[in-house]
Amino acid sequence: MGVSVALAIAEAIAGAVGGIAIGRNLNGSSLGNAVNSIIGIVGGVTAGHLLRTTLPDLAQAVVIGSTGGILSSIIGALIGGGILITICALLKDNVPGVRDNRPRR
Repeated sequence: MGVSVALAIAEAIAGAVGGIAIGRNLNGSSLGNAVNSIIGIVGGVTAGHLLRTTLPDLAQAVVIGSTGGILSSIIGALIGGGILITICALLKDNVPGVRDNRPRR
């Protein structure tokens, strides 16, 4: 298995972990663990890809298998998953039909 495939899988896992972790801390705005993990996967893979395309030195470090490059890409994916969950929760809270009919805790 190539480095890029293994890194994409690691980014997906890190994004899912970031999405679930942030989703649990959003009281009343969480979308559920399944949706949080799916959104986190999308955010993690997207953030990892954006980091590799915008930072050519990071991409080169990942290609040669540098531990620092791989870890920075995974940490970026973890943060990306959390950011996308936060954005989705903010959007969910600002949709009028969802906000008005939802019971408050």
